[in-house]
Amino acid sequence: MFQMTIENAIKIHDNLVAVAGPCINKHLFKSPLIDEKGNVYIAHITFVKTLVYNDDIIDLGIYGSYDIESLKGLILKTA
Repeated sequence: MFQMTIENAIKIHDNLVAVAGPCINKHLFKSPLIDEKGNVYIAHITFVKTLVYNDDIIDLGIYGSYDIESLKGLILKTA
């Protein structure tokens, strides 16, 4: 099962937030994601190409209008 903890969040526009943080089982990522309260998030892997591939960190785009401060610290898992 994919799991990540949101450490950073940036509002891209009214309906998109970029989040990043450590993860496990990155290769098992699929949307939607769910938090510990049962909230569902529609997410996608961003088109970021890094110089060094790191399987322990992920950058995602999450569709919706969210308060970025409330996202920080959330643990998201595959639904």
